Amino acid sequence: MGGIGELEWQERIARAVELVGTPCYVAAWPPVAAALNCIRRVPSRIPLRSWLSFKTHPLPHLAARWLADGEGVEVVSEAELTTVVGLGASVDQLLVNGVAKHEWLPRHGRDRLRVHFDSLREVEQLLSLATAQRWRVGVRCHVPDERDARAPEFGGQFGMSRDEAIDALTLLREQGADLQSVHFHLGQSRQHPEACIRAVAYVAGVCAAANARPAVLDCGGGLPAPDDPDCDRARDGLARAVREAPELIPSLEEIWLENGRFITAPSTALAVRVLDVKERAECRYVICDGGRTNQALAADHGPHPLITLPPRSGRPRLTTVCGPTCMTDDQLGRWRLPDDVAVGDVIAWCDAGAYHLPWETRFSHGLCAVVWDGGDGRLVVARERERPDAALQRWSMPEVFVDA
Repeated sequence: MGGIGELEWQERIARAVELVGTPCYVAAWPPVAAALNCIRRVPSRIPLRSWLSFKTHPLPHLAARWLADGEGVEVVSEAELTTVVGLGASVDQLLVNGVAKHEWLPRHGRDRLRVHFDSLREVEQLLSLATAQRWRVGVRCHVPDERDARAPEFGGQFGMSRDEAIDALTLLREQGADLQSVHFHLGQSRQHPEACIRAVAYVAGVCAAANARPAVLDCGGGLPAPDDPDCDRARDGLARAVREAPELIPSLEEIWLENGRFITAPSTALAVRVLDVKERAECRYVICDGGRTNQALAADHGPHPLITLPPRSGRPRLTTVCGPTCMTDDQLGRWRLPDDVAVGDVIAWCDAGAYHLPWETRFSHGLCAVVWDGGDGRLVVARERERPDAALQRWSMPEVFVDA
């Protein structure tokens, strides 16, 4: 973050900290709108539709704002579905993805629901409900470039193989299901720029073999955060896939996208306060009231930009920013920070809007506050800080033994 953007965040974070203290997440709509507009500018001969990936940043205030603009939300679990329905989403604003849906989706079936099947078992067990309730359905294909980010020799557990997808599409068509879409997702591993167009060509081959003519191609997500060095290259690859998709699958009327990290990563910062400073030969250690263990497990994937409040200008010194828990890996990372960063200062860990809230833990401390800026200059407390005495209240009371 730099220039005017950083100044805006400084002001927003300072106001949020004054409102609820630290640690807190500070989330804002304007960065989401900017990322969404960037996606909308991708040239396409047919309409593009972006779905909000709720699992990436399950903030109800964000989803409500997204829904108010008439956009749709993608959910992958029973909890997500009930939350988004509770926010007032219409059936046309819901897209149900995810694995093992046959275990929970029958409890929430509704007429004309949009559902992407992830396996043949799902198709077989949900087919009668899908036809009875006239679901608008699709099939998720496992494409060759989808690899396990930690072990790329493995493809991963999502979607259907070529033969499975052909069988599923054929069965759905023969049984009179409202088959509208095909779906793929390249996953979280870094992708070759040609991966997206290769995936579209692969899915086109599956459709041809199954004699399926989908109206919608869902390209899933996979774009990195906007400030990632690979983002422009990945976006160019997506643009080519969007451009060529109607030629490869002539029946297409729409293309859907579910980019989570690209849309929401820049929208949130984690604000923590320095509680202690330890000077060591190898570096400084600043101990803060929030950190990786409770609020930023994604720190494992590398350091994020930081903002210090008040701004400091001391000599750069290697500094480890640590959280408050008794865990050796409770570290947001190491940076060369001004050596006058002191107890009482606020450090904001930026780009905390992707897989931070959903991976938040209560380890030793409980959940922190969340503040929302809807873009109108007003800050709202989206969630109060969890009280320390709430820890015991979450459990049934044990028997208490008192010495006679």
